[in-house]
Amino acid sequence: MKTLRPLLLSCCAALALPASAAAPAEVWRGTVGTLPVAVQLNEGEGAEVYGQYFYFKHLRDLELQGKRDGKGLHLEVRSRDDAVTERWELREKDGALEGQWSAGKRSLPVRLQRVDLTALRAGRDGERYRRIGDDASAFDALRVSELSLKKTKTQQFQGQRLQWWREPRTGMELFTLESGADAPARARVNEILNRRLWRSTVDALGCLSGPNSEFEQTVTPRLLDRRFLSLSLMSSYYCGGAHPDFGDSPLTIDLRSGRELALEDVLWLGTGQPPRSAGNGDYDSPGYKRLQEYRESTLVPWTIKTLTGLHPDDMAKPKDDEGCDYSDPGVWGTSIWYLTPQGLYLGPYFARVARACEYPQWSLVPWKLVERHPGPALSAK
Repeated sequence: MKTLRPLLLSCCAALALPASAAAPAEVWRGTVGTLPVAVQLNEGEGAEVYGQYFYFKHLRDLELQGKRDGKGLHLEVRSRDDAVTERWELREKDGALEGQWSAGKRSLPVRLQRVDLTALRAGRDGERYRRIGDDASAFDALRVSELSLKKTKTQQFQGQRLQWWREPRTGMELFTLESGADAPARARVNEILNRRLWRSTVDALGCLSGPNSEFEQTVTPRLLDRRFLSLSLMSSYYCGGAHPDFGDSPLTIDLRSGRELALEDVLWLGTGQPPRSAGNGDYDSPGYKRLQEYRESTLVPWTIKTLTGLHPDDMAKPKDDEGCDYSDPGVWGTSIWYLTPQGLYLGPYFARVARACEYPQWSLVPWKLVERHPGPALSAK
């Protein structure tokens, strides 16, 4: 498959959703006829309702759209050429959704119960619903609960042993540590790694729902020493639309604390403690705004100056529009990064028309320069 651009966790499943979606989704579980399904519904503007559903047998999304009125829910599934392929007519009764599913002349009864994710996680099989973390939706938790991992190869990497695991339906793979840290720290690290594998599986299933879609991921360990584990997760995918895409969503973990690290934990050019972002979507928080201001005013100029000193020819402004302009501050604000035995890799981010400029092999900052500006994780003993 042609090399494409990164998902950055769970974007494929949301490709068709309006950016205005803010209210928590309703998640329901039940049957269409005798077939078990899970349904996720979001409120749009006015009476609009949109969402997805999957059959537990297949675990791949079908998109729903429609409206809610005084008579209930009226939903449709449409093909890519905008033809209606399914209709759902539902009404709420005693806390359940009941009604009919129809496709052409075929009709089946529908009955759905609202999902209480807290109760599921507290139940006998709660671990299945906690696999992708506490911030996961009930919809994704239900899907992942149906899957299992298979042991594959073992690998020796930089003196330590890795155990690889594979999710058979999607082909997603990742490893866990079998050595290289004490048992409690290793357990915390492996929890992060397993969670990332399950999230990649959700991304793949969401993407592969469309016709002619493809999703592949290549995992490359980059560094494993007494302090850090750093790895690349290069995703290549086509989830529909005009073009395929690709990219890396690396992961770096402190083996001593068992904590996932941000770039500022390793390289910190500011004073005091680095600002923290609370997570995806917290763009209005003070921490996020401080972090963006630091990156634009301090990190980006330092990156350009440092890489220009190390690689003046590569960083020189191109003579024509066909070249890669690595001197442009705009390509470094959201750098892809990971650690290697030689130092800190910083990768630029270009617009689609210049995608071939991404992932240059030379954009590495040697450890001796990184250690002059240590973040909290790098300076910790």
